Amino acid sequence: MHGLLLGGFTAANEEEEYGVVFHNSNDSKDIVVRPGGHLQPTGSDPYRSFGNHRIATHLRRNGWDIECLDWGLRFSDEELQEFIDKRITKETIFVGFSLIFYTNVNTRMNELVAYIRKKYPWVKIISGGVKIYTVTRVNADWFIAGNGEYAMDALLKYLTGKGPEPTNRKLFDGRVIETQHTYPCFPKRDAAIKYEDRDFVQSNEVLNVEFGRGCIFNCKYCNFPLLGMKGDTTRNQDSIYEELLDNYERWGITTYYITDDTVNDSKDKIKIIADAVRRLPFRPYFVGWTRADLLIRHGKDTWDDMIDTGYTSHAYGIETFNHDSGKSVGKGMKPEEMKDGLLKVQDYFTEKSEQHYSGNFTMIAGLPHETYETLDDGKDWVNKYWGNHAVTYFPLMLGAPFDLRDQMDDMDTKVVDNFKSYGYIDNFERPFVSEPHLNGVIDMFTGGVDSWNYWTHPSGDYDFVDMIEWVYNFTAERAELKMNSNGVWHINYVHAKTFWDKTEKMGDYYKQDAKEITYNEMINIIIRYKRNKLS
Repeated sequence: MHGLLLGGFTAANEEEEYGVVFHNSNDSKDIVVRPGGHLQPTGSDPYRSFGNHRIATHLRRNGWDIECLDWGLRFSDEELQEFIDKRITKETIFVGFSLIFYTNVNTRMNELVAYIRKKYPWVKIISGGVKIYTVTRVNADWFIAGNGEYAMDALLKYLTGKGPEPTNRKLFDGRVIETQHTYPCFPKRDAAIKYEDRDFVQSNEVLNVEFGRGCIFNCKYCNFPLLGMKGDTTRNQDSIYEELLDNYERWGITTYYITDDTVNDSKDKIKIIADAVRRLPFRPYFVGWTRADLLIRHGKDTWDDMIDTGYTSHAYGIETFNHDSGKSVGKGMKPEEMKDGLLKVQDYFTEKSEQHYSGNFTMIAGLPHETYETLDDGKDWVNKYWGNHAVTYFPLMLGAPFDLRDQMDDMDTKVVDNFKSYGYIDNFERPFVSEPHLNGVIDMFTGGVDSWNYWTHPSGDYDFVDMIEWVYNFTAERAELKMNSNGVWHINYVHAKTFWDKTEKMGDYYKQDAKEITYNEMINIIIRYKRNKLS
C-alpha cells in the first residue's frame, strides 16, 4: 500500500512560486506590507512542511509505504512530473497535498493533478489541511479539513475496499470530511513526527514539533477548530524526549517551531516539556505562540523552566492595549498590568537566557471600541518600549478568501457572527481607492479576490480600508525608526546562516536596527534537498 504526500505549496500569489527571498527592510522606500506582517519583498517563506510528515508517520505505523515531498513550489513543473513518474506504481493508492495556509498558487497544483489523473487514472487525489477554504484550492477527489490522522485511516480503508465510506458531504467535484465532528483526533499523546532517510533532513534546518493539540481559549477572532478545549491535551513526556533525541542523533537538529496554538497554557505543561528537555544531551531552541497574560501571571514558576528548555523566542497575540477592546475578544488583562508584566518578562529573559530573547507582538486594528486615539496610544507605547522586537498590526479580517459560502465551516461563521453582534456593517463591494500603493496593499491582505468584507466599524468612524492604511503607515514609521526586527518565525533563515558561521550571533538579527537576514544558506538547503530527492 503506497502513497505520496506533497507539501510546500503555500504562497500568496502566482508570482511567488519560485521566490525564496525574505528579509525585513528598514528602507521605507522599499516598503511592501504583506499579510505576514513585516516589511518585506515578495517571496514566500520556505518552511519544510509538517502536516504531510505527521500523516505519513501515522500511516507508516499501520503498514503503509508513504513518501513525502517538501518545498513543492521550489520544484519546476518538469521536476514535479519527474518525481511523480519515478514514484507512482500500480501499488500507489493516492497522492495527497498538505496545505497549511490559504494559497493562491492553485494553478500549478491543479496542473500537476491533471497530469496525475491523465497518466495514472487509478490514483486518488486527497487534499488536507486545517480549513475547508484552504484544502479546496486543489481539484481533489477528497478533502480532509482538520487534524487528519483518523480521517485518513477511514478514507484509506474505504479506498482499499476494507471499510465503509467515511462520513462526508459533497463539495465541488469531491467529498469533504470535517474531522472535528466525524473523526476527532485530540488529544494526541504521541504526536511525534519521525523522518526517514529519504527526507534528507539537514542539520541547519528548523523543524516543527507539537507539544499539545488544541487551545483552551476561545478568542472571538479565531477560526481555528479546536478552541475551548477541556482537560489536559499535553504530549507524553517520553514521546517528547524520544522525538527530540532522535532528530538530534540522526540529523543534528536543535531548533524548532512549536506548532501548538498556545504553548504555555498551563504550568504543568511547561514543566513536562522542561523535564523532557533536561534529559537531553543538548539544549534546543524553540519558537512558539505564547499567551502573554498567562506568562505574566504564572511568573518565574514557568520562566525558569522556559529558559532551561530553550523556549525564549515568543510570539505574543497582544491584539490591543484598549481594555474594552481586549475584553470584547477574550483578552481581558488590564493594559497597564500587561505592559508592566511584559517589561519584566523582557528584562528577566534577556538577563537569564543563554540564547537571545525575542518577543514578537501581533496586534489587530479595528476591534470593537477601538478608536484612532487608542490605536495611536498603543503605537506610541510599542515604539517607546518594544523597539527591539517585531510588532505586527493586522486589520481586523472579517472577509474570507473565497466566493462561495459553503466553504465556511462552523468557526468561520462564528467569527463573523461575533463581530456583527457588535454592529459591524458588511460591505462586499470593493471601494475605489486612488492611491496605487494602497490598492496593492489591499490586494495583499485580501488575496486579490473579488469577494471580501470591507466592513464599517460600529462607530462609523472608519472601515476595513482605513485600517489597512493605518497598518501601512504604522509599519512605514517602524521602518524609518529601524525597529523592524526580524520576526521569530523567520528563525529558519537566521539558524541556517549562524549554524555554519560561528562568528554570527543570532541575537544580532533580533533587536533594533537588526542585521538584515541573508537567505543564501536557506536556498542551499533547498538546492541540496532537491538534488537528493530527484537523484
